[in-house]
Amino acid sequence: MSELESILRAYERASRAGRVAALASVVGVRGSTYRRIGAHMLITEDGEVTGAISGGCLERDVRRHAMWVMQSGSPKRLVYDSTGDDDDAEDTFSLGCNGVVEVLVERLLPTDSYMAFLAAWMRASESAVVMTVLASGPGAGIGTGDRLVWCPGKEPITLGGIGDVEQVRALALSAQSVFASGISSMRTFDTGAGPLAVCFEVIEPSPRLAIFGGGHDAVPVAEMAKALGTKVIVVDPRPGQATRTRFPAADRLIAEEPQVAVDLLELDGNSLAVVMNHNYRRDLAALGALLPTSIRYLGVLGPKRRTARMLADLAARGVVATDTQLARLYSPVGLDIGAETPGEVALAIVAEMKAVLADRRGGSSRERRGTLHERTDPMRDSPRLMAQRLEFSRAAA
Repeated sequence: MSELESILRAYERASRAGRVAALASVVGVRGSTYRRIGAHMLITEDGEVTGAISGGCLERDVRRHAMWVMQSGSPKRLVYDSTGDDDDAEDTFSLGCNGVVEVLVERLLPTDSYMAFLAAWMRASESAVVMTVLASGPGAGIGTGDRLVWCPGKEPITLGGIGDVEQVRALALSAQSVFASGISSMRTFDTGAGPLAVCFEVIEPSPRLAIFGGGHDAVPVAEMAKALGTKVIVVDPRPGQATRTRFPAADRLIAEEPQVAVDLLELDGNSLAVVMNHNYRRDLAALGALLPTSIRYLGVLGPKRRTARMLADLAARGVVATDTQLARLYSPVGLDIGAETPGEVALAIVAEMKAVLADRRGGSSRERRGTLHERTDPMRDSPRLMAQRLEFSRAAA
């Protein structure tokens, strides 16, 4: 998310200066790749680059194509294949991943509707599926780079080109299945006007992290979480703790007691919390306020026996933690990496939060069976989706 914010800021600077830019987006992957669908890179006409679409293997060639796209105005779809055995082949790129990456490069003018949508979406913090046309038949009436946006509970938003009501309805149905799977993917539909290739990108709002405790060891937690694109809130009623001087990058500072802060924040399933006041009374109050919420992750600093004591004290007051609540409770907080210093502890905490958000166990990658990333869309060949394809074919005929 922080990368997307940087790209939007770079685009705004270029727009204010009246400069043309190009957006390179990963729209398809097969096999092992460094970045997944949804990675973006912005290139301006004066050579400024923001973001990345690989580990550094493709950027130079993509910049070369981007210059042509900025001049011509025509989008370009690039395919980089490193699955072959011939390392000396002219079109082979040293991806180092043994996979295929498909990249769409588009020209961006200062009034681009897609970038305007992304900026508004960042402010609204909503989930969405962005559908980008990659290829279409000659009679489809849709062009490369045309987009449709689907948000749960809202009417689809057309960002150029896709105006047919039946096409919009059929693509929106597919967007729902992609959203349910949670995996961005590229799908090809067989329509009466020829094949239609569409990239379905699932975009989610930034998670919110509420840090209860503004001590010196909370500073690196806030800094690391913020660097990864998390919205950071620091809660501490003590004078001189939750201050802008101590937490310059925090999105919000709250100098209130834990229960008041929890009521103000309205924490939900896209929220995380860490309790690290180094004060038993305030930690107990924070734990009691946070347990009933639906937050995804609740970390408590300190040994197990201390947290067990707090849970017992809360139970004596009638606040008995349910199994669901305990499943979201991580104490001692952080991955087991032998952390000792505040920076190391912060690394362990932020890494554990990332693992929870990704539904991973947080162990060594070499111990994982299978691929590090999901290779396929689990709903691609579902009976429901097959019916949607047939319906789309009939609608476009």
